[in-house]
Amino acid sequence: MKILFKNIFINSPVDNVRCRKDLFISNGIIKKIGTVDRTDRNTMVIYGDNLTAVPGLFDMHVHFREPGHVYKEDINSGIQSAANGGFTGVLCMPNTLPPVDSPELLKNLKNKVKGSVVDVFFTGCATKNRKGGQISNFKKLLNNGAIAFTDDGSSVMNDELIRKILVNTKKFNTIFLQHAEIEFLTKDGVMNEGNLSKKLKLKGIPCKSETIMTLRDLLIAKDIKGCNYHLQHISCGDSIDIIKAGKKDGLNVTTEVCPHHFILDESVCESLNSNTKMNPPLRSISDVKKITKALIDDIIDVICTDHAPHSLEEKSMSFEKAPFGIVGLETAVGLTYTYLCRRGIISFEKIIEKMSVNPRKILRLPDIHIKEGYKANLTVLDITQRWTINKNKFKSKSKNTPFNGYKVTCKPFAVINNNKIQFCDL
Repeated sequence: MKILFKNIFINSPVDNVRCRKDLFISNGIIKKIGTVDRTDRNTMVIYGDNLTAVPGLFDMHVHFREPGHVYKEDINSGIQSAANGGFTGVLCMPNTLPPVDSPELLKNLKNKVKGSVVDVFFTGCATKNRKGGQISNFKKLLNNGAIAFTDDGSSVMNDELIRKILVNTKKFNTIFLQHAEIEFLTKDGVMNEGNLSKKLKLKGIPCKSETIMTLRDLLIAKDIKGCNYHLQHISCGDSIDIIKAGKKDGLNVTTEVCPHHFILDESVCESLNSNTKMNPPLRSISDVKKITKALIDDIIDVICTDHAPHSLEEKSMSFEKAPFGIVGLETAVGLTYTYLCRRGIISFEKIIEKMSVNPRKILRLPDIHIKEGYKANLTVLDITQRWTINKNKFKSKSKNTPFNGYKVTCKPFAVINNNKIQFCDL
């Protein structure tokens, strides 16, 4: 495969490159960055006056539902959704049916993603069967393809078990991803606990369920120098303060946020649209403001999606009965650029760091370089393109999004990876 982008803008923070040049790719390798006058008839020529190439975007929190719930999503549809949204890499969570806690299951999943335009990585369960009773065999799971550990969808509640898990992150140079939730505080909760939940007479999920768990974890982490801890889908302002203090103390602690938690607040739940129901829930306006400030201050390291597909039938149930979660792979780029970059909250370069550079760094994956001689792993964006989110154009099997009809700027154009190109169609 040969591709020539004529006059494309290249933006690669890792390489300290911001320039407009020709970009020639042959057999999956960047052969030339500079003026290219000659091409043969087998070269695909794309005029890049309106295009920008960045290191391939990476979403470190997705649910592809395989095995067990493939009517919602499967590996193939998840890959198509990721590529359509502009991602060349994803990290799948292990809360499948059965959970990903065995080498055999990991091998099977890894065999299904070979040669894809999207690099698909897998987490292993932190505890056996995600039950929180006994730690998984980290060594065996790492040797068979896991690159991180989590019981996502559930917290690891036991103090001694968390200690063992964090010791193992140091021992094996891996990372634990925590879904911070004290379950007895959140049981039967469906939205943020506050005045609106009281008005609607719905059981609330208090912020303290997240913040107390986060504080507990970091207090334990303080005694295990060199351990690696990552807080998933942060939603509460008080959690920001705890993470900030942990970073100041020199802990290897990182965190992520999803677009819905820096764009929406609990008020949208008043409609009782089940596509506004997620876990952690949409919080107060003050929480959203604190999250936005934490993005500016780099307390939050990563922007991810928590892509959580559900069928139309499931999301058509009442707000109380519908499952938590929304899809996000095909809306993330437009939403993040529109609500963070266009509003002057963070720069485009910061978006690249939080959606490409930092996830790979946290997961100990190689940096992506846009340099001659390096593998082409690129997301191509039309930054100035204005478009309307249309769920019917999603490649995901599921369409559960609260952002259908939103007008956004910055549209994924194509992804290039593993000597393949896939054009986006949103």
